[in-house]
Amino acid sequence: MGKKRNRGFAASVMLALGLWSAVFLMGCGEVTDEEKVVEREEEASSLSFAGKTLTVCGDSISTFTGYIPDNYSKFYPEMGEITDVEDTWWMQVLERTGMELCRNASYSGSTVSGPSQDDADGRYACGDRRIADLAGETGEKPDVILILMGANDLLLDIPLGNYDGVSRIEEGNIQTFSEAYALMLDKIIEEYPQADIYCCTMIEIGRLDDEGNGYAYRNAHGAAAKDYNAWIRAVAEAKGVPTVDVYGCGITYENIMDYTSEGTHPNTAGAKLIADKVCEELGVE
Repeated sequence: MGKKRNRGFAASVMLALGLWSAVFLMGCGEVTDEEKVVEREEEASSLSFAGKTLTVCGDSISTFTGYIPDNYSKFYPEMGEITDVEDTWWMQVLERTGMELCRNASYSGSTVSGPSQDDADGRYACGDRRIADLAGETGEKPDVILILMGANDLLLDIPLGNYDGVSRIEEGNIQTFSEAYALMLDKIIEEYPQADIYCCTMIEIGRLDDEGNGYAYRNAHGAAAKDYNAWIRAVAEAKGVPTVDVYGCGITYENIMDYTSEGTHPNTAGAKLIADKVCEELGVE
């Protein structure tokens, strides 16, 4: 179960190396061998994504009116500080990787947990409708899927659960986070077997105390974002899916109000940190 899925990276590297034929000169002299290696690696990473199609599976921080299904609940730009789609984290990733958008299946207020056989709304990431909506509007399947979910499970006090890393979760009303995340991944892998899937950890969620000091938000179960992220990593590893550590993008509870509107939703500066981290871990400048 823990074996990583084949990413086809070697072929892209060989292509990039074949394209390296020119010697570039810098103002102070000839480019060093180390600089050539870095250049080759950057070009190889870019080529590995350029021209591919991307689907985003997310919640409010990945929404933008006009880019998500019409029936999905929106957040940006009406209620957030991001008013230009070019400033969203996912559009920045598209532009920097050279990928094209297949579908943005992001629903404001949505959870991973919930009725897994939902076929009407799309609110639940483990639900049948959301899984189907990861395909393009005419049914085309994406090459890459980025999942950035979990914040609303934290905020709505969904218990973490205790997924065993092996079992197939039975369909139904999934009321724990780790089990719902496992079922969601199983269904995505089965429906999109050729897609490269990445599970993103969520950013820190914080609040301010009466003195104006930031602190990590904890829900009714005493769990914080880092606790849900631990399960994202564990479940992804069990399913052989790599993780992207968005939690480590630089947004902390100490600086939370510099990068979010209210401790949850990124502003333009916060979205850039997310995009920077995603691109860094995908190996793209």
